[in-house]
Amino acid sequence: LCLAPHTATAQTEAIDTHIRELDAQIAQAAAAQDYEAAAALQKDRQTWVELKQAVEAQDSGRIMALTEALQHPYVYQAKGSAPAPTASAPADNGPEFINQVYLMTAGGEYRQLEKQEGHNSSSRGGYGGFGGGTSSYKITGATSNVRLAPGQYRFVIKTYPGQDPSDLIELVKFDSDKGRKQRAIQLSKSSHYGWGSSRDEVTDNRLRLSFKNIGQQLYEITIEDPMGDGEYGFMNGDKVYAFGIDK
Repeated sequence: LCLAPHTATAQTEAIDTHIRELDAQIAQAAAAQDYEAAAALQKDRQTWVELKQAVEAQDSGRIMALTEALQHPYVYQAKGSAPAPTASAPADNGPEFINQVYLMTAGGEYRQLEKQEGHNSSSRGGYGGFGGGTSSYKITGATSNVRLAPGQYRFVIKTYPGQDPSDLIELVKFDSDKGRKQRAIQLSKSSHYGWGSSRDEVTDNRLRLSFKNIGQQLYEITIEDPMGDGEYGFMNGDKVYAFGIDK
């Protein structure tokens, strides 16, 4: 299955429209404190984001699998307006936005990372693409404007009740392309030959994470792999929360 450029563009635009509708429903569910519904909608949103990426990469197998997964989406029914906040509510409920990675300062403040929405890119080698190809994810700018010293960081993320943060985010190391003023990571490599093809996911640019609940659905993120200098980003679907490490 190979989509014509105009067909793929129309599909991604339709998917973007549906993702925006889900964003509105997620915000409505959160405002109504219906966290179970918000978590279910967020899961569906992630699947739609992955479908968009598969369409952009023209990955027919992935498109079919994700389309099948979306046959039975969560149907949100609003339960009413959210209750008004009480005067006794705690002053610090964590970061402002849910499912977004923040840098937590020594003073307990939450500092935003560089927030971007990237795009998928695919390249094919050899005549007619028969030499194989790669699928990549790219964001604007060769370096992040958020610079950190080695070991001098503490990352946190707030989730809806019942959400597993390990299902939401992953940490990747970007390759910096100063000439093209962009950062990129390889997602997969494919090989094509006379009797078939194969596709392998690239994982050596991912870093292992663990999470600790430090209260009120706020999780501290521990990076299990060593981090050298370079460009990094927490990926949550089509969103990236980027930063750089300097020696």
